[in-house]
Formats: sequence, structure tokens, C-alpha cells
Amino acid sequence: MIKKFYLCALTALALMFAPQAFAGHGEEEAPAEDQVVEPEIGYYNLNPDIVTNVATLSPTDKLHYVRIKMSLMLEDSRDSSIIADVEPVIRDAIVTILGTKEFGQVATNEAREKIRIECRERIISIMKEKFGKPIIMDLLFLSYMYQ
Repeated sequence: MIKKFYLCALTALALMFAPQAFAGHGEEEAPAEDQVVEPEIGYYNLNPDIVTNVATLSPTDKLHYVRIKMSLMLEDSRDSSIIADVEPVIRDAIVTILGTKEFGQVATNEAREKIRIECRERIISIMKEKFGKPIIMDLLFLSYMYQ
């Protein structure tokens, strides 16, 4: 009899506290329509690496090339799909910039930084022209090789 009483009491307590125990579990609530979701910085890696030759002064000069692995720092991670849509335009701009440089203009740390800044400015210009906003904050070289 006492065992039955304890079992009933425990069952009653479990049922009383069950809603509180499971409150907040399950599906997440969607933000209210009037609530603004703050943008989160994101990154978009350009794959595969960009490989292109650099300019030569004469046809007898040795052929040199540059290989760059890069990532774009986005103002809002939700803009990744926009970047994916215009990636060919971005790649073309970078290859064009690299193709105008001679080997001496790519083969130093200072030259690498100048190229990175020039590429970043060109991509920001393209984004502003196409979408009315820069979309990217920075361009990062993850790997930079020349030969």
C-alpha cells in the first residue's frame, strides 16, 4: 500500500513538472518580422586556386606564373550565394590584374600586398557596380606562390 502511494505521488509530481522540464525544447522560434537580424561576417573561398602567367617583356623571356589561393571576407555571410553567382567575374578580374604584372612586380612581399589591395579594390568596385553595395570587406591570400 505504501509503495503504491509513493508510486502515485511520484507520477503526480512528474506530470506536474513535465511541461517546465521540456519548455524551450523542440523547434526554434523564428525572429519576429519587425526584429532585424544583424549581419554576421562570413568567408567565401575561391576554388580552385587561381593560376595564371605574368606579363613578359619579350617573347624570349622565361615564362613565369602565379598561383593564389584566396578567400573573400563578406560583410554578411548570407551573401555567399551572390558571390557564387559572380565568381567567374571575380576570377576574371584577378587574372586580368595578374596578367598585367611582370615577374618583378609579383616576386616580393611588398608586391604581393599591392596586388592583394588592387584585387580587393577591383572586386569591391565590381560589387558596387552590380549590387549597389561592396558586399566584401577584404580579400585574403591564403597561399601565394610564384615561379
